Amino acid sequence: MLFALNSINIFTIVYLLFIPNTQGVKLKNVSLIMAGVTLLTSILLLKSPSTLGIYLNTNSFNIISLPSIQLSYSYLIDNLSIIFIILTTFLTLIVIMTARNVKYRVKEMYLLIFVSELLLVNAFTVTEIILFYIFFEALLVPIFLLIGIWGSQRNKIFAANQFFIYTLFGSFFMLIGIILIYLFIGSSNIFILKNYIINFELEKILFLLLFLGMYNKIPMIPLHLWLPQAHVEAPTTGSILLAGILLKLGSYGFLRFLVFLFPKACFYFLPLIIALTMISIVFSSITVLRQIDLKRIVAYSSIAHMNFLVSAIFVKNLLALTGSLLLQIAHGLSSSALFFIVGILYDRYKTRNIYYYSGLVTILPFLCFFLFIFSLANLGFPGTVNFVSELLLFLGLFKALPSIAILSLSGIFFSAIYSFILVTRIAFGPATSFIRYYYDITRREFLILFPITFLSIITGFMPKYLTSYWTFYLTVWYL
Repeated sequence: MLFALNSINIFTIVYLLFIPNTQGVKLKNVSLIMAGVTLLTSILLLKSPSTLGIYLNTNSFNIISLPSIQLSYSYLIDNLSIIFIILTTFLTLIVIMTARNVKYRVKEMYLLIFVSELLLVNAFTVTEIILFYIFFEALLVPIFLLIGIWGSQRNKIFAANQFFIYTLFGSFFMLIGIILIYLFIGSSNIFILKNYIINFELEKILFLLLFLGMYNKIPMIPLHLWLPQAHVEAPTTGSILLAGILLKLGSYGFLRFLVFLFPKACFYFLPLIIALTMISIVFSSITVLRQIDLKRIVAYSSIAHMNFLVSAIFVKNLLALTGSLLLQIAHGLSSSALFFIVGILYDRYKTRNIYYYSGLVTILPFLCFFLFIFSLANLGFPGTVNFVSELLLFLGLFKALPSIAILSLSGIFFSAIYSFILVTRIAFGPATSFIRYYYDITRREFLILFPITFLSIITGFMPKYLTSYWTFYLTVWYL
């Protein structure tokens, strides 16, 4: 099935290359159809063979076979990777629909989107740490180009460079860790490493190096500065890719590699990790209250939510782990929708300064309705998947570390404040002189927002279909 997904993406990329730039309608229609086919193919992964409640699909072929080094392209499609693949293909379809209003370099944007999808699907399935690192780093190029070429403001080159340098800096440590793994063990396959008895001192070193490599992808303080700037300068398509999928690579890497391979080091460094996540939650939650750029508000709230779920990953409690995985899905949906809504406002009024907006509910009522729904989801309101995920996460944290759980509630408290500030400043009150009448959301914009709203609410009322999917899997693999 992974072969089918890769084949569809590669075929789409090659086919798009042969479509002339002048045929913009054909480019958009082909991209939309192929993104839909990819999503349907990824959903078929749920029909994979089940072993004791765990969906497994593995395969491999050798790339390098030497006495001291073994490298093969080996992949694993299980309960963890399937959900991330479906999230990737779903949001890629959303991004393709979002990009239909792009006016220049249309073919290049669609090519970069499908290249990103191809790299992400493989990053979420490989079992070789070195291959994960390669896909991890290769994703820098399309995101860098999306920000640098289609960025909306004049500092887009600076934001693209900052994103590239920050991420490359963290990946340098990850590369050192992979080199050490090959020097001492000779393979980076997680199943070989799992069966290898690693000295505790070496395990701590490897853990720290790999942790630093994934640390700034979340991102966590003090390596968080690239994210708000990248979101501010990125086009809406880039912001959805960044918040909805790319940030999940770090948390996925924590769970797939660090928690699975280095359980003793995870326990040893737990106080440090919890301290960093709590500082990040409190700092970003307070910082968001003084932001006036709409994208910065959503970006800093993303930092708080991502650090909230990271704290649960390393606690290794079943409730906390389940809530963490569920929150990754919830955050991917709600943050993508909020960035899209901000993009709609920017297209209409050419500004993201919150002080220019007031009384939009009388002019753009449908847009304000969706803004209200996703602001509620962002603060974890009952009836949304965000509420269920944060509740499970908090209960798991409270069971393992009660004092830390109580401290993490400050992030939820602040999220309620900035979410309601966002809604009340934009939607309610008297309309300012700056606000002019514009048409409400179009059919295309409605078709983008409605499925995200439906998924956020339906999984909020029926979360058992996801939680039951992970419960036994997490117990067998991580607890």
